[in-house]
Amino acid sequence: MNSSFFAKFVTIISFLLSLSYQALSQKIDSRLAAEILKKIEYDWLIAEFKLDTATISKMMDDSFISINPSGILNKQEELDGIYKNISQRINNDHVVDSLYLDDVHIRFYEATAVVSFVSVTKGRIKDIPFTNRRTRFYDVWIYRNNSWKAVSSQGTPLR
Repeated sequence: MNSSFFAKFVTIISFLLSLSYQALSQKIDSRLAAEILKKIEYDWLIAEFKLDTATISKMMDDSFISINPSGILNKQEELDGIYKNISQRINNDHVVDSLYLDDVHIRFYEATAVVSFVSVTKGRIKDIPFTNRRTRFYDVWIYRNNSWKAVSSQGTPLR
């Protein structure tokens, strides 16, 4: 066997083994991943109510897009919108006292997860209480470099 051919053969086999190892290491335990994603979704909303866009930014992939009635927003536009929205709520004395996730559905597609849920909040606006304010979310997450990153989000207030 020619040494040049053998070197190429070994290189190709090494590359294929490397890909196999990466694929195995990216294998996701869906039960554990579902619990992690629920916590991340909850943490995102808590950060939003605390006006902590730095924490939210770390949860988002650089290619993130958000869908809303005015169109499609990139990561920075979404963060700016979150900041503006929550700032207005704070200025209007809109306080969220509690939050929980309801009707959570998570579907996995290899290293991608689609998460839908309803956030249910309770609080007050200018000392007038509100309960069970509901918003349905549809988020897409990717798993890379050992962490989940949001690539897309859409939220719809429910009546």
